[in-house]
Amino acid sequence: LDEVPPTITSGDLASAINENSGAGQVIYTATATDSLDISAGISFSLSGDSDTALSINSSTGDVTLTTNPDHELKSQYSFSVIATDAAGNPSDPQSVTLNINNLDDALPEFISGIIATPIDENSGAGQVVYTASADDSDDISGGVTFSLSNNSDDALSIDAATGDVTLADNPNFTTQSSYSFAVVASDGVNPGVEQSVTLNINNLDEVAPTITSGDSAGAIDENS
Repeated sequence: LDEVPPTITSGDLASAINENSGAGQVIYTATATDSLDISAGISFSLSGDSDTALSINSSTGDVTLTTNPDHELKSQYSFSVIATDAAGNPSDPQSVTLNINNLDDALPEFISGIIATPIDENSGAGQVVYTASADDSDDISGGVTFSLSNNSDDALSIDAATGDVTLADNPNFTTQSSYSFAVVASDGVNPGVEQSVTLNINNLDEVAPTITSGDSAGAIDENS
């Protein structure tokens, strides 16, 4: 008689998959042996406490993840496979864990503002006028680098590591009252994020008055 339950031979750890790798993929294949007695075949099922996003093919043992994995939403799936022979003898449940790999899939977010602190005209060339900063902590990150978009003012440059923006010119309100630039923050994996910034130049009272009265006072009478 077929009275000995099958023994599951597949392991307790599914191969980890990358987040955002797609819904409907087979993430594990259960295998079992029923060779200790006569056998009319094996069917597979998942225990009731298995994650509801998983399903199993009763004939092949293929376990499918129905959702698109997202590490930020769920970093791990757990399920238990049961093999049952034709006589209805169930195996011991095999608990299995599926880990979801965390990828750098979140864009950096700017912390620095869209208005640089205004500077006085004639305050000198080569000064840092703005420091870009960005947060990339929503996922794993290799760090953020900074650049300026092509339509930024030519007088400005940026340090890729620190985000410091330097004005090469000595600012002069009469010549140019403001500078415009766009900072791009990139994590090296995802498309860069761009933020437009304006730098205003303070107009100072730097021109001396001009006397408009003449160089000769009118004559007056003595004893007047």
